Amino acid sequence: MPKLLSVYGFKFCCCVALSFISISDSLSRDKRLSDFGYSDDRSGVVLLLRLLNQKQDSELLAEYLKDLDSNDFSKREKATYNLSRLPVIDRVFLKKALKDTSPEVGIRIRRILKQNSTERFDGMIRALSYEIIRGKHVGFLSDLFSSIENREEYSMGGLWRSFAEASVITAKVDDIELLKRKLISGNDMVRYSSIKALIGILDEESLKLIGNNLTDKNPHIKWECARAYARFHRRECLMPLAELLMCDEDFGIRWRSLESLRKITGQEFGYYAAGNAEERAGPARKWIDWIKKNAKLAELNFGELGNKDAIVLFNGNDLKEWEFRNLGGRLLAGVAKPNEETWEVENQTLITKKGGRSEVITKRSFLNYEFSFEYKLLELTSDSGVGIFAGEPNEGYLEIQLYDQTSGDLYKIGSAKVVTDDGNPLRFRSSKFKGSNEIQGEWNKMEIRVSDGQSEIKVNGEVQNRASTKEAKPSKIVLRNEGTGKVEFRNLLLKNL
Repeated sequence: MPKLLSVYGFKFCCCVALSFISISDSLSRDKRLSDFGYSDDRSGVVLLLRLLNQKQDSELLAEYLKDLDSNDFSKREKATYNLSRLPVIDRVFLKKALKDTSPEVGIRIRRILKQNSTERFDGMIRALSYEIIRGKHVGFLSDLFSSIENREEYSMGGLWRSFAEASVITAKVDDIELLKRKLISGNDMVRYSSIKALIGILDEESLKLIGNNLTDKNPHIKWECARAYARFHRRECLMPLAELLMCDEDFGIRWRSLESLRKITGQEFGYYAAGNAEERAGPARKWIDWIKKNAKLAELNFGELGNKDAIVLFNGNDLKEWEFRNLGGRLLAGVAKPNEETWEVENQTLITKKGGRSEVITKRSFLNYEFSFEYKLLELTSDSGVGIFAGEPNEGYLEIQLYDQTSGDLYKIGSAKVVTDDGNPLRFRSSKFKGSNEIQGEWNKMEIRVSDGQSEIKVNGEVQNRASTKEAKPSKIVLRNEGTGKVEFRNLLLKNL
C-alpha cells in the first residue's frame, strides 16, 4: 500500500477531567508497569500486587455511593471524582449498586465505570504479566491469582495467554498444592493458568491432577487438557476432542480438535468444522460412537501430532509453496510461473520486480502460527506488504505494510473484517505503535504471531501492532508486490502453534 504521508502527524492529547490516563496512552496496549506509576522491576510487581489484593474499605465505598445521590452538587462531584481515581475499583460492587439506584446516580456510576474502565484494568494485568515474564520473577503465584480471581471474567484472548505464561514463570514446586486447589476455581482464567503451570512443573505427572478438567465446562480449558493428554500419548484425549466438535463458540477449537482426531485415529466421518450445529451433529456423533467402540484397542498414531518444526515457505529456488494472484486477490489466469512475471529468485532470495503489480499466496492454510522472515527495502520507493487472514479471491485480508519508516502499519484489503488494538473496526489504515526501528537498504526482520484470530506484529524485535478477527479460521498468507521498487525476502519460516 503506498505511503500516504512522508512524516507522521502530531498526536494531540485530549485531557479529560477525572480521566486517569490520556487518550493517546490508551491507544497502545504494549504497556509497561511504569505506564501505571510502578517501576519496571520486581519492586513494581510487589507494589501493584499489594494494591490489587488489598481489601477495599466497604464503609468508604458506601459513603461515596451515598454522596452520589446527595442534594449537594459539590458532594456529588467529589464522590464521583474519588471513585473515578481509585487505582483499582471494585467494579462488581458498583455494578450491583447500579441495579438499585436512581437514574441520576446510575448515570454517574456508568461514568465512573467508563473512566475507571475494564480496559485499564486489563492493561494493568497485561503489564504485570509481561514484567513477570520479562524479569522471570518467581514466587508471586498466589498473589497473581488473587489479583483477578474475584473480579470480572475475561473471554479467551491475549490476556489469558499472557497471564498463563506469567503463571508458569512465577510458579514454584511449593505451589503445587495451591495449583491443585485452583483447578476448581470459579474463575476460568485461573483454572486455565493452573493447568498450564502444573504441566510446566510436573510434565507428564500433571495428568494425574488435571484429569477432571477433561470435562471442564470451558472449551478452552477442556482443549488444553485434551492436548496435554495427546502430547503424552494417552487415549483419554479422544472423547473430549470429539465432544469439542460441537463447541459452538469457537471455530478454531473445532478445527484443531478435528485435525487432532484425524491424525491420531486415521478416521474420517465427513465432519465439516465450519458447518452449523445441525450439520455438525451427525458426523460428531459418529466420532463419539467410534471412540466408545474402538478407543481401548484401536491402533493410534500419536507420533504425527505436534508439528514443532519450522515450515520453510521459500526454499531459495522456486515458489512451489505459493500461488500467483492479481494484487488484492483477483485471480490472474494463464500465469504458470509467478517469478517469470513480477517475481524473481536470485541468490536464495525472493525479489519483487519493479513495474508489475501482483501478489503470491500460500497454497496451504494455517490457524495458529508464528511466521518470521527477513526483508530488505532496496529503494526509497520500495513498497510491499504481508497479508494475513487471507482466503478465497476477492475476500480480502489484513495487510501489514512493508515500506520505509512505516513497516508495521495495517491496511484493510477488500472486505476483510478486522478489529484494531483499540477495539475499533479497521476502516482503512491503522498506524503502528512506535517510530520505526528498521534500516533502509539493510536486512530487517518481521515476526507475525497469529493465535485464535489474534495477531501481533514485531519489527526487529519490537511490537509494532496488534489486530484481530472474530472469524478465527484457517487462512493463508500473502506477499504483495506494489511494483514501485525492489523488495527482497529471505528465511521465510512458519511454525505451527
